[in-house]
Amino acid sequence: MDATLPPFLRQTLGELFLWQWLGILISLALGVSLGLVLAYAIRRGLEAIVRRTAVPWDDAMARSIDTPTRWGSALIATYSLLRALQLPPLWLESLALFTRACVIAAVTWASIRALYAVAQAVADESFVRDTVDPRRLAQARSLRTKVIVATRVLSALILILGVALVALQFAVVRSVGVSLLASAGVAGVALGFAAQKSLGALLAGIQISFSQPIRIGDSVLLQGEYGTIEDISLTYVTVKLWDERRMIVPTPRFLEEPFQNWSRTKIGLLGTVFLRVDFTCPMSKLRAEFERLMDHEPLWDGRVKHMQVTEMNADTVEVRLLVTARDPPTLFDLRVSVREKLVGWLQELDGGRHLPHTRLAMQDAPARVQPSNGHSTRNV
Repeated sequence: MDATLPPFLRQTLGELFLWQWLGILISLALGVSLGLVLAYAIRRGLEAIVRRTAVPWDDAMARSIDTPTRWGSALIATYSLLRALQLPPLWLESLALFTRACVIAAVTWASIRALYAVAQAVADESFVRDTVDPRRLAQARSLRTKVIVATRVLSALILILGVALVALQFAVVRSVGVSLLASAGVAGVALGFAAQKSLGALLAGIQISFSQPIRIGDSVLLQGEYGTIEDISLTYVTVKLWDERRMIVPTPRFLEEPFQNWSRTKIGLLGTVFLRVDFTCPMSKLRAEFERLMDHEPLWDGRVKHMQVTEMNADTVEVRLLVTARDPPTLFDLRVSVREKLVGWLQELDGGRHLPHTRLAMQDAPARVQPSNGHSTRNV
């Protein structure tokens, strides 16, 4: 200890001198400040580098690691200053152990944030770029699904690796881990049986990301409910239903049970509109009006417009109209629009006489003799 220090700073408080306690406080404040300055310099250097590239994902990565870099830099700077305070060996050893564990946690945190930032930037950039062309849009949804699911798998692996590296810094945890590994025979079998459903769901999520029976943005019909695939995680799929409800479905169900994917290979869909009209309805006029409506219908994608007389019964004739649209919501709106406009047109055509009618045939009944008074009557 330096004898030039004032006598009151050379007094002891616990295991340390007062000047050491004061040095710890100053080191904490100065270390945090130096760490923030170092993190700022790192951020500006990364920004200068990523500005030279045309891709957007490196900008997102540079922004995502800013906060973990601040914490890591502050820890390293503080530890470097504290080592100069001539602390007891036990203190220095504990401080080094704590700093290593925190730096590993900061690196793990930064890696996961960077992974998510890069994946989101790649998926969003591809989705926006390919929105115009339906085929490219399907490819973009496929890429988005792969990137998001793969990111979640990799982030889980990085988290497990980070926790393992932190745990290895502590001797107590290492010894416990060795003893657990030595006696993990029966326990591993029991754990495997207990977690087989969870593992099955996890593997199903990974399989969906590669085989892709569904993709984010696909229109599906599941258990009689129409919806859009909103999110795909490792264990469940979120389906946004048409009325804004969310259906949470375990991922194995999409591999084990049948469902309808209305946008699996292409976006466009074919729909039907049924009309029942009277036998007197002029089919040529109805067909001409239908084609005229379709030619001026903004919801129609221009592929199919076809009219067929498919059935009749004793009272009406059934007419089926085939129309196409670019996606399921638009197809529903198109069918509703065509049905409404054609019903309105039938109401105005010839005073509505071609709408379904019920006919009654009146005939003369035979004479019926009433024996009570001897007179006969005729029903008309």
